[in-house]
Parts: sequence; structure tokens; C-alpha cells
Amino acid sequence: MSLDKLIESRIQDAMAAGAFSRLSGEGRPLPLLEGDLVAGESWAGYKLLSNSGMLPPWLLLAREIEVDLEQLDRIEVRFREWVDLASTTGWQHHAAAIRRLREQFAERAAAVRRKQDQFNFDAPSLALERPGIWIDYRLGRLDACLRNAGSPPRLFEWIDDDQGQGGPAPTAD
Repeated sequence: MSLDKLIESRIQDAMAAGAFSRLSGEGRPLPLLEGDLVAGESWAGYKLLSNSGMLPPWLLLAREIEVDLEQLDRIEVRFREWVDLASTTGWQHHAAAIRRLREQFAERAAAVRRKQDQFNFDAPSLALERPGIWIDYRLGRLDACLRNAGSPPRLFEWIDDDQGQGGPAPTAD
């Protein structure tokens, strides 16, 4: 008897004996939490390991990356809010905060990319690898937000210096 048939036979015997009756959640799909999708098709194994507190380091790193990406999105939202505020109340008063947010975004995006590269190196299968964040593209979107809001070029010289490629912001004037 093959291993698969033996396992199936044991499961059928346990079901017939009522071992799976009256369990919490019986008849309903397993609830998926936000982090359960980190492992892709291996979500059941991830859930089992997670519930027992024994996730492999690469899956813990995947969880960190998800949190970091959410933080990047929040920084981008704050950046856009400051740009909107500056476009209505005056750029001079908000330029330093906008620069700091862009620098913060660039630093954290680089850290996330390093983690993504490490994750892809550590993941046990090519199918589990994930695309890395495209830092220059994301910084270019922030710079485009500034240009579209009518920011004075002299306040944000890095936009013109790098042709919107997301180079480092200059220090305060």
C-alpha cells in the first residue's frame, strides 16, 4: 500500500469514527488571515507552522516586507498630503517637511529592496520569489506629484538634476 493510500485510509477511518465531528468551524472554510497568503500555495503549511510559532526565517522576512511596504504606502500618502497643503498655503513653509518625507521614502524603499532581494535568495522555490520594489519609478512618481502640483523648481532641485530618476534630495538651503 502506498503512503498516499495509507494516509487516506487513516483519514477515512477517523472520519467514520467521528474524530472530526463537532470541531470548531466544522462545515466552514478555514479563515485566512492577512499573513496566510505570504506562502502562496503552501498556505496550509504556513498556517500550521505559524500557529505553532515555528515559521522559517524566509517567511518571517516575508511578513516584515509586507509591513514595510504598508509603511512605504503611508509615507507616500503623507507626502502627497504635504504637497497638496504646500500647493495651497505656500511652498516655502513646507519644503523641508516634503524633502524629509522623500528622503525617508528613499531610505525605507532601499531597505525594503534589500529585504526583498534576501527573501528571493532564501525562498526555497523560484515560484515563491517576488518582484522587488522599483525604487526609481516610485521616487519618480513622488517627483511627478511635485511637478504636477506646481512646485517651484528651485525648492526641489533634485527633480531637475536627476531628470526625475529619484536621486537623493539635496540638503536644506
